[in-house]
Amino acid sequence: MRDQLDAQIWVENHEAFSAGIDRALTAVRSGLHRFGEWDGTTHQLLALLAAFAITALTFNATTVV
Repeated sequence: MRDQLDAQIWVENHEAFSAGIDRALTAVRSGLHRFGEWDGTTHQLLALLAAFAITALTFNATTVV
């Protein structure tokens, strides 16, 4: 019984972990594609810097000390 419950919990966590990894890889691929299309204009550079700043702040806010 215990083995069955442990296996079920492992499968559920594995599915959630796999979905998270898939989302992260999709976001990285999308970001690299958008960066490749950058034509060097100022508003795109500012948007890139703002997105980086928001991401950095979000990561720092979610870390557990």
